[in-house]
Amino acid sequence: MSKLVFGNQKMYMNRESVIDFINNLKTLNNLENVVVFPSYLYLTDYSGVVNFGSQDVSNNENGAYTGEVSASQIKSTGAKYSLVGHSERRSYHKEDNNDFLLKINNLIKEDLIPVFCIGENETEYDNKETKKVLFDQITSVYNNLSINDIPKIIIAYEPVWAIGTGKTPNNEEISEVVSYIKELVNDRYNTSNIKVLYGGSVNNKNVDSLNEMDIVDGYLIGGSSSKIDEFKYIIERCL
Repeated sequence: MSKLVFGNQKMYMNRESVIDFINNLKTLNNLENVVVFPSYLYLTDYSGVVNFGSQDVSNNENGAYTGEVSASQIKSTGAKYSLVGHSERRSYHKEDNNDFLLKINNLIKEDLIPVFCIGENETEYDNKETKKVLFDQITSVYNNLSINDIPKIIIAYEPVWAIGTGKTPNNEEISEVVSYIKELVNDRYNTSNIKVLYGGSVNNKNVDSLNEMDIVDGYLIGGSSSKIDEFKYIIERCL
C-alpha cells in the first residue's frame, strides 16, 4: 500500500537550495502522494512540480495584520494544504486551540486541506498520558467544527519528544495511538476513513520499518524533507 509523504521544510532552505531541490525532485515520475511545505517565500516555486502547502496560516481572514498570510492568499499561489497546530507553533508562538479552530475554519472556507498536528510532550509520554492529551487536543477543536468539515482534515500525530531528536516510538506504540485517533474521530464524529500521518524523526534509515504499519497512512517529515537524496529515497520506498 502506498503512503502519503508530506515534507515540512521549516526554515532550513534558501532560494538556491530550493531550486536545486526542485530540479532533483523533477526526476521522479510519481509524485501524486507527495506534498511539500516550504517557506511562504517559495510556495509558487513548486507550482506544476508537486502538490504543496503552507507551514501555517493566519487566524484572521484579512486586514491590517503585518507579517501574517491569509488562507485566501495561500490559495492564490496554487497551494492545496496547510499545516495547523505544529508543536513549534504551540510552543514558540503560544498558539492555542482557539487559534487552531479559527485557522482550520479559514482553510476550509477556501477549500484548502488542513493538516492538523497533535502530539504529547516527553513528560506526558513518560506519565502515560498520551491518549488523554490527544483526546483533549482533538475534541477541543472538533467539538466546535461543522460535522461536515471534519472529514476534510488530515491528522498528523507527532510526539513532540520525537521531533528532530532521532528518537521514535516503536511500531506497536505508533499503531496503538493511530488506531486510537481513528476510533476516537469515528466514534465521536461519525467520520470513518480519516487519514492519519505519523511524524517525528522519520528518515531514510527508519522508513522501511515504519512502512510495516498498515494503519499509518503516511508521514509528516521534517529535516529529511529538505535533503533531496533522503527525501527521494523516502518517496521511492513509499510508492
